[in-house]
Amino acid sequence: MAELRGTPDSHQASNLQGIDESVGPIGGQALLEGVMMRRGASWGAAVRRQDGTIATTSRTLPAGLDGWRKLPLVRGVVALGETAALGTKATLWAAQERGDESGDGYSRKGLVLTVTIALVGVFGIFGLLPAVLVKAVGVSNPALFSLTEGLIRLAILVGYLALLGRSPQVKRVFAYHGAEHMTIHAFEHRVPLTPEGIRQFSRRHPRCGTAFLLVVVLVTMFAHALIGHPSWGLLVASRILGLPIVAGVAYEAIKFAGLHQHQLVGKVLMAPGSWLQGITTNDPTDDMIEVAVAALEATLAAEPLAAAAVTGAPAVAVAP
Repeated sequence: MAELRGTPDSHQASNLQGIDESVGPIGGQALLEGVMMRRGASWGAAVRRQDGTIATTSRTLPAGLDGWRKLPLVRGVVALGETAALGTKATLWAAQERGDESGDGYSRKGLVLTVTIALVGVFGIFGLLPAVLVKAVGVSNPALFSLTEGLIRLAILVGYLALLGRSPQVKRVFAYHGAEHMTIHAFEHRVPLTPEGIRQFSRRHPRCGTAFLLVVVLVTMFAHALIGHPSWGLLVASRILGLPIVAGVAYEAIKFAGLHQHQLVGKVLMAPGSWLQGITTNDPTDDMIEVAVAALEATLAAEPLAAAAVTGAPAVAVAP
């Protein structure tokens, strides 16, 4: 995946040093004027305050789900739940640090409402609505049913992201998204975390959540084709209850693509997601890259705490 970028839209294959797999998978997400990252049981975030300074936090995850995080398919569902929870926590923290927790939709009640609406959107609009539309118009051929449903689902996803990206504020979030990916690339390749070193790499990453959503669309097309033309009861059950299973399969595909990103199979798997990330990532400024690096360093700083939680050993204190 980590591609050299001569220009913002170039896609030259990069393998200057190759990926150092010992660093382990690391992921994250963009925040409003900030970045959150996670590696293993540790996570950290950084945000640019309104006075121009950078605030950081270093934290760890509870160990109770460690066993589930190692089970194929199940770990994908666990990762989704943890990502949503961490994203909410990081968003609240960042809003507080920026001094805009109230009045801008970042109160706790506001975020609860946002999460509720998101769940309705995922399971209702994204999961169920395409199948209901195809069923309602009378498509009965199993292959055509699955293909049409998948194309509608894809149109909803791409259309929503494209419309969202028209907002100036969201454009900045997408630029922080690009900074997050490029910084992770540099870290995985053991390149110095400077703007010059980081700018060698693509703003696209195979383990991106955007790529994950697109893989979910593709997996559902194949999975639902096996079900055929369902009754209304089976349609609702398969599109809602089956969504976590599809998500688990998609997670494994994304994980595999990340591990083989410099090989043909990895490049093929990541190609659709890479295209979609052209919408959800923008080229960051140097100060955005600085925030992404701070988030990565905060994540790494939390690892002594994560290790201590497992071993029971004393840990070096990290600023909250």
